[in-house]
Amino acid sequence: MRIRSFAVGAVLSALATFGFSLPNSVLTAGNVKILGPADQESVAHFNVYLPLTHQDALEKLLSQQTDRTSPNYHHWLTPAEFKEQFGPAPADVDKVRAALQAAGFIVVGEKTQNLEVEGPVSAVERMFSTHLQQVQINGGRVKFSTGEGRLTMPETLAAAGAVIPEFNTHLMAHVHSTRAARNIADSFPRTRLSSSESYFYPNDLNEAYQLPSFTGEFDLLGSGHKVQTAGVGVHIGVVISSVISPSDLASTFNSTLPLGGVLDLIQAYSAHSNLPVPTVTIRPVDGGSGPFDPSTDDAFEASLDTQMSLGTAPGAEETLYDMPDLSDGSIADAYSAVNEDNAVDVVSSSFGGCELYYTKAYNGGVDETGILKVFHGLFQQGNSQGITFVASSGDNGAVPCLSAAFANNPTNGTLFVRGVENPASDPNVTAVGGTNLSTSATPKDNDATYKKENADFDPTLPAEYQIGPTTIVSVKNNTWGSGGGYSKVFAKPAYQDLVDTGSKTERSVPDVSLMMGGCPGDANLKAQNCVKLPRSAVIVWVGGEAELLIGTSSSAPEIAGVLALAIELNGGRLGNVNPLIYGLSKLQTLHGGADAPKPLRFFHREISGDNNFYKVKPGQAYSQVLGNGTLDVRTFLGLALDDPSIGSAGTPNTHSNP
Repeated sequence: MRIRSFAVGAVLSALATFGFSLPNSVLTAGNVKILGPADQESVAHFNVYLPLTHQDALEKLLSQQTDRTSPNYHHWLTPAEFKEQFGPAPADVDKVRAALQAAGFIVVGEKTQNLEVEGPVSAVERMFSTHLQQVQINGGRVKFSTGEGRLTMPETLAAAGAVIPEFNTHLMAHVHSTRAARNIADSFPRTRLSSSESYFYPNDLNEAYQLPSFTGEFDLLGSGHKVQTAGVGVHIGVVISSVISPSDLASTFNSTLPLGGVLDLIQAYSAHSNLPVPTVTIRPVDGGSGPFDPSTDDAFEASLDTQMSLGTAPGAEETLYDMPDLSDGSIADAYSAVNEDNAVDVVSSSFGGCELYYTKAYNGGVDETGILKVFHGLFQQGNSQGITFVASSGDNGAVPCLSAAFANNPTNGTLFVRGVENPASDPNVTAVGGTNLSTSATPKDNDATYKKENADFDPTLPAEYQIGPTTIVSVKNNTWGSGGGYSKVFAKPAYQDLVDTGSKTERSVPDVSLMMGGCPGDANLKAQNCVKLPRSAVIVWVGGEAELLIGTSSSAPEIAGVLALAIELNGGRLGNVNPLIYGLSKLQTLHGGADAPKPLRFFHREISGDNNFYKVKPGQAYSQVLGNGTLDVRTFLGLALDDPSIGSAGTPNTHSNP
């Protein structure tokens, strides 16, 4: 059964009570297994985040940095400059540091927005009025978790607005990808997989979404300096909790995939490219996740993220920020590392958790949205430094969340409910939804020419949760589709005033889309046989095997690759690109929308779809299914359609699209 969003509240309490091993066929609260009380002398490591200052001035600067008419346009800060202007109040930092040291902790480091702290478990329990236990989370990693589900902040830390993301293991994100129901060996395509079965390698999508030619050259800012449109000189970051296999990455560029008989699928990048096969640098966060394990969901995710982003921008450099797990503490540390390093230009994240799970209704009346605001501060800092953040909107359509009633008293017969997932819901992040893509082909050729897309959801089997030794309950309305809806935490940002998002007050998700694919392995084929419907998938190498994967985890890193091209052509970083996306959408609408002249047709709007609540109709400018639509990349990048020096990506395995 595909892992869904994680239960909280009573589900966690039930598991803590029983503390038993769980079968793979059912779900638990974050797949957490209680191992017993924490050793009082064991050392706990955690971070204390403090709120940023001068928020009004910060928001004004962020707006000016993306406003072409402002003298601050694309004038980015360094981490030191951000800390000086907007970092936590020094007096609060000093008070918190003193309180921690007085309680027996050692402050081992200070970053822009947080203090890194170490101390014995006994000191944590005394200072924060809690009991720590050892828990084993998915992947086999052991962490400390508060038995009460939250920490109680002492007066000094509470007055300073301190937030500690660690110790709340019931709030765990999950990856946004899974295997498709069909497998490659069963397909027996007559031509290339992308042509007859809608199974795509990254370079197939380059042609489908009208990327510029790989060998095209662009006059950078009219300087006479020519750059190759492949992301050369740009640095992509991927944040996830796994390393990759370098041989898998190499296979997506150069490999032969036998399909039986005389049928082979050949990738021959090096035969047609003037650039080397891309590689990935691993940047461990908090020690990283350990050796590559191709059996884990996170390994599939890391492989998908890196292969899709570099397949789209093969000239880019890439760093994978490998965190131990998808807990909030690890995620915050990873984004903090991105900001402090200040090395990558665009960051792709393909995971998320239901935003509602941080609200009072799911946490015994305690508001945990401060954790999401910690993430928000990190995204604000990164944006001010020029870093662009991209995140998948989720794969469960409009209904990614368990209900508060189920979380507090799990019973059979309940339904998944509407919500959005974070980090995609953050207004300083570009949220990426997805479609099923169909392409047309020249007979016996490798063409993957854009034909049409749909954004139709697939019903999936009810999700099952084990809440006791012999008790399993199920939740219905389980959905596969493009994540979207309205945030209950973040207000509508100014850039969304440029289009009609259906709300005057709430942040709407997603912002943009590309191919995500459909028909997961747990599809309810009796309710809707998606095997016989137009569905798509991407081909990803994991552990030496070619897999068919689907999810907004495919579309998000591909958008990151597209933005790497945009950064290259811009001659530098772009920061938050959402004002650009919505500005282009408004421009297209003013000139006819789906019928706008080709140079002003930045988004495909002839798409219909339904994510199990919200719908999109052909011609619609914005929806909670696709955002502003899928990209026509050449026009999105502002490349002249008639410029012969650039051209468009053509047939895969050619010099224009190796």
